[in-house]
Amino acid sequence: MMERNILAISGGGFSEEDNAYIDEYLLKIARKQEPLKIAFIATASSDAQGYIDKFYEAFKTEFPSHITMKDFELPNIQEVVNALDIVYVGGGTTQYMLEIWQRSGFDIVLRNAYQNGVILSGINAGAMCWFETCYSEKNKEIYEEYIGLGMLKGSLCPHYNDTERRIAFNRWATPQKNSTLYTLEDNENLHFKNEMLVAKIST
Repeated sequence: MMERNILAISGGGFSEEDNAYIDEYLLKIARKQEPLKIAFIATASSDAQGYIDKFYEAFKTEFPSHITMKDFELPNIQEVVNALDIVYVGGGTTQYMLEIWQRSGFDIVLRNAYQNGVILSGINAGAMCWFETCYSEKNKEIYEEYIGLGMLKGSLCPHYNDTERRIAFNRWATPQKNSTLYTLEDNENLHFKNEMLVAKIST
């Protein structure tokens, strides 16, 4: 059986710091002798070029690439993603990202890659999306519930140290009696192996 790994990042990472510990941790999960094939997916920020540039700078000693929304239409997109060691999903608008993935079938591509042993990782929107349910802001005032990719049970709230977000999430979570809920402050991250939580990493 393929070992399956997901790293959910709540804060830190290359977009906020140089030589980020959590990115080193991610690379260690997959470490081989040769550089790793790691692809950035910036759908949640509408493929923001500055964000993509930062990714290339941070992972320049590996084999970095990125997958844009246009690439989702490629006939061989599944082979492209399956050939990777790591997928790294950027932050931004969770709802927008999930809608685009579901419309293009890229959500299925990611699920298949995960079953094939490609490591899934991401920050904020890219951390929430692997769970069954996402509860995130639609705009500044309104939070909504969305269906996630469902590799992991329950739901994750990043930036839990943000008062407004914490209050909104807690209010939503209270009736969710049987659900598995994870809350992460900005320096906390979760590593799941074969859908089991194996480590909580504070940076």
